[in-house]
This record gives sequence, structure tokens and C-alpha cells, in this order.
Amino acid sequence: MPKQYPIKDNNAQQVNEPSVAYATQSVASSMISACQMQILDSIANVNSDQELIEIRNLIAEYFSNKALNAVDELCDAGKLSTQKIESWSKEHLRTPYK
Repeated sequence: MPKQYPIKDNNAQQVNEPSVAYATQSVASSMISACQMQILDSIANVNSDQELIEIRNLIAEYFSNKALNAVDELCDAGKLSTQKIESWSKEHLRTPYK
């Protein structure tokens, strides 16, 4: 029998219905990509909150650098300028409510 993982069931209507449903391993593993699984395996031995914070900071820094590199590429290609970025800070795109 495949291993089962608890999944929160927010659609339980009646008192006697379980608040947790179970998914088989094949369903749960199909929701996780190979890349995600490799990352989970890599952090399986995190032993402290401090280590977790450091890993989260590393991941945040990685994606921040990717975003900065993408903006630099757009600027180098002439598709974006510092003036355009500055103009975004002055935009007011709020929906007016009456």
C-alpha cells in the first residue's frame, strides 16, 4: 500500500466528516517536481532555526540577484531606463472607490 500524507480538507461540511483527507504517495509526489524534491533532500538535515534562516536568506538573495540581472539586461537592451523605473514610483494605479 502506498504511503499516505495528510492533506487539509477545507470542504468538510458535516460534523462527522473528517477534516483531513489522505492522498497516496503517487499523487503527492506528482505535485512535487524533481527540482523541488532535490531541494527537499538537500535541506533534510537542517537542525536549527538559525540554519533555516540562513538557507532562506540564501534563497532570497539568489532570486534577488536574478531579478537585478534581468533588469540590467533590459536596461542594456534599451527596453528599460532608470527614468522609466523612477516614473513607476510616482504612478498611482489605485482603483477609485465611491
